[in-house]
Order: sequence, then C-alpha cells, then structure tokens
Amino acid sequence: MKVTHEGSGATFEAPDGWQVEDTGRPEVLVVLEPEPAEGGVRANLVLTAVDTGGRSLRDWQNGTEALLPRELSDYLVLDLHAVEVDGRPAGSRLAHHVDAEGRALVMEQRFTEVDGLGVTLTATVDTLRYPLVAEELSSCCASLRVPQGTVR
Repeated sequence: MKVTHEGSGATFEAPDGWQVEDTGRPEVLVVLEPEPAEGGVRANLVLTAVDTGGRSLRDWQNGTEALLPRELSDYLVLDLHAVEVDGRPAGSRLAHHVDAEGRALVMEQRFTEVDGLGVTLTATVDTLRYPLVAEELSSCCASLRVPQGTVR
C-alpha cells in the first residue's frame, strides 16, 4: 500500500494490512504491522521529516551517526553507504540496537535531504524475525520518494 507523509509529500510502499498510526506529531508518520501472534515486537516503518538546520546531507548524517549510539542502547552500524533517491544524493543504513525491554532489534534506513528538510524512512523489526522479513522491509525503504521542492 502506498503511504504519503502530508507534511513533506514523501511517499513509500508499506505491506498490505499494516496500519497507519496517528503520532500527534506532524513530522513523524508511523506504520505498524498487525499484532504478532506471539505478542512480540511489532515491525514498523517510521518516516521522519525534520529541518536539517541548514546542514548538508553529509553533515546532517554525520551528526545523526554521532547521535545514534547515545540514543540507542548497544547501537552497532552494520552497513552505511551512499545511494540515490529520485536522482538525489541519499544514504542507506543497516544497524542493530536493543530496546528498553532488552529486545534485540534490526533497523534499516533510507535517508535524503531536500531543500533543508531531512527525510528518513526507518524499518525496524526484532532480530530473530529479520531474516524472514528483510527483503520486504528493504523494498519498503528503497521505495522512498520525495518530490522536488518539498513544502514544509
């Protein structure tokens, strides 16, 4: 299913049957999988669109990479490389961290910057299920699109 973030115009594909959650924060859009049968971690897609403070994509992401180990317990970047989103410079990150309940998680991100707006799509799932859903979540991240002249 196609999901659109109203504030940025960014779009991405989410698995059919997933639910868009109202966060009450216009810069954040959350899409959750249906409740897992065993009551575990719900896989999710989170799109954030934030002001980069005038920083370039590189400087914004260098700041992000410095922040993540302080914000996420046991953060470990597994892969970080340059990609493109609609012909724009962008990046892809694969990382591991542990949530507040001690559950091991894998997150994949696709990020880009348009007109001072940093757009990041993050897919997160528990580590044990990652091999089962990795291809689908990676496809969701790769589907990120941001229109030219993003309006804030």
